[in-house]
Amino acid sequence: MNKKELREHFKTLRCSKSTSETANYAAELTSQIIASQVWQEATSIMLYLAMPQEANLDAVIAKSLEEGKAVYVPVCTSKTEIIAARLISLDKLTRGVLGIRIPNEPYDSIVPQHLDLVLVPGLAFDKWGGRLGMGMGYYDRFLERVDFQKRIAVAYEYQVSENALPMEPHDARMAAIVTNKGMIWCHSTIKEGM
Repeated sequence: MNKKELREHFKTLRCSKSTSETANYAAELTSQIIASQVWQEATSIMLYLAMPQEANLDAVIAKSLEEGKAVYVPVCTSKTEIIAARLISLDKLTRGVLGIRIPNEPYDSIVPQHLDLVLVPGLAFDKWGGRLGMGMGYYDRFLERVDFQKRIAVAYEYQVSENALPMEPHDARMAAIVTNKGMIWCHSTIKEGM
């Protein structure tokens, strides 16, 4: 399958999950993230404010804020760029591009290189660090400036493909994937033909 067909496949799969299944997955995912060494050691974290049916990290954000971590979320500043904007509270949000929740302006941002951990959303991932996003390239451009070991994909178990996803040279790879069932460290060698 090409990227377009894979996006449709994983969107359909995501839509097939019931509200109760998704809520259970989110609770399991939260437990996995906050139990991970990468989250525990990080003081400045970039997460995301989930869209409906996306792996929801609101409970992780709340726990991160409670623990005194500096929390950042993506905000679109143009048709090609995102910044990491500081989030102080889940109660003080507005709607941005595509109806995504974002902090209120003015933004207190951080340069990508100064983040300890970036939890990255996507439609699908593979065991070689491949990521299938929504196709706009926002994260790929942002992650170019983030140390590879700090890029951790966030997914429900069914979003991890057994087969290598098609990747372009500009597509950012992940160091690991945290799912509702545990952490998967991606293979250090790229699968032949990728």
